[in-house]
Amino acid sequence: MLVESLAEYSIYMLDPEGCVTSWNVGAERSEGYKAEEVLGKNFSMFFPPEAVEAGLPAQELASAALDGHYETEDWRLRKDGRKFWALVTLTAIRGSSGELLGFAKITRDVTERKEAEIALKTINTRLERYRIIVEGVADYVIFMLDTEGRIDSWTGGTQNVFGYTAEEALGRDYSLVFTAKEVEEGLPRREMEEAARNGHYATQDWRVCRDGERKWVSGVLTAVRDQTGKLTGYIRVARDMTEQKLQAESLALIAIDRENRVDERTRQLEETVEELRLKNKEKEVLLREVYHRVKNNLQVVQSLLKMRARDLGNAEAREALETSVQRIHVMALAHERLYNMPDLTSLCTSTYLRDVIASAIKSNSERPETIDFELDSEEIPLTLDTAIPLGLAANELVTNCLKHGIPKGRPGKIQVSVRRIPGAVRMVVKDNGVGLPAGFDAANCTSMGLKLATSLAHQLGGRLKFTSCDGCQVQADLTRLGQHG
Repeated sequence: MLVESLAEYSIYMLDPEGCVTSWNVGAERSEGYKAEEVLGKNFSMFFPPEAVEAGLPAQELASAALDGHYETEDWRLRKDGRKFWALVTLTAIRGSSGELLGFAKITRDVTERKEAEIALKTINTRLERYRIIVEGVADYVIFMLDTEGRIDSWTGGTQNVFGYTAEEALGRDYSLVFTAKEVEEGLPRREMEEAARNGHYATQDWRVCRDGERKWVSGVLTAVRDQTGKLTGYIRVARDMTEQKLQAESLALIAIDRENRVDERTRQLEETVEELRLKNKEKEVLLREVYHRVKNNLQVVQSLLKMRARDLGNAEAREALETSVQRIHVMALAHERLYNMPDLTSLCTSTYLRDVIASAIKSNSERPETIDFELDSEEIPLTLDTAIPLGLAANELVTNCLKHGIPKGRPGKIQVSVRRIPGAVRMVVKDNGVGLPAGFDAANCTSMGLKLATSLAHQLGGRLKFTSCDGCQVQADLTRLGQHG
């Protein structure tokens, strides 16, 4: 009755050959067989095939017969073929004379315990692996706190950063690495409360080492909870970022210093620019005054020459003075145009030449209104030292057209073109007058006007080329103007 009541144990008898001779309820429940299915059969039917093949059933019987007792833990088979982990005790039964009568076999299913042991072993293996990994991390702060904030683990990396050994740190409060002021303000507790409330709390601040040195530590304080959600402690993972922090601060200081230097240099440059602007303004005022005075003086000279010309009885002398007046007018006109320009550096080509030629027509034609005048000019920058030679050359050539090509008040047409060509500026003065006289040679010409025009063209880097076709045409390629233009 006692054996039958032990439902958690498989208890049965074997004969000396290992055949089943009794079978209890526990055996039926554990193995899955009814008594009639196993009685008289060898107990090797409960072993996995590989164990039977290895002769394990016979070895167990032999060990029990030899020592009187045999105990093991191993896999066994149920009727449905499923394996279970069994705690097996095999005891030899002998008669009064010592003869072997059989064996008593007790088996208990300890699969759950075995699985728990395997799981625990796996967990412990993993934990040991993690411990080795954590202990091997020399650059990171990793330690645990209990729910009260006491330190209950301390890695080698944490010791490397803060200087405390595990013996010095374990059991002490989290405030160990905070400044006295932070502890007084309750910062360690607030960090733990934030981590408990939100699951984690990221921090980045200065922390105090064992020797009093401060280090910039960046990391996270994480709340640890069990399966029920109960708080069991905290884990602190952080990294020493002091070097990066100092580098960042150094770079920031360098950037501020550089910005200050740039600001100072900019201020100095602005002051210099302002000084130059004032000086340029003064220079501009002075230049304008010079141009104005020169123009006025040239106009005075014109007036004096005009007055003298009116008193001369000699027609040739009077004409010479009037020609000089016209040339002085061209120079005065250049000063006047520059005086009126905003930058004082160059004047407007077309306006200047139009005024020069219009004045030449007015001074040298008996009926100026009968002269058809066309000007085709690009806007080529002209400085004072190029404007005056160009204006004088144009004046001489147009005057020559009026005196020799279209004389005595005849109607006519004068065309002047000033255009850029590669490396030069081409000036063409053309009329529809009588053309050049037979055998004309500019080199041997005694005309003062043509000599002056030739000299002025040479001064501007060109030479005059005369052609006669339906009038007279003079062309000059002025390379000096090409360089400026």
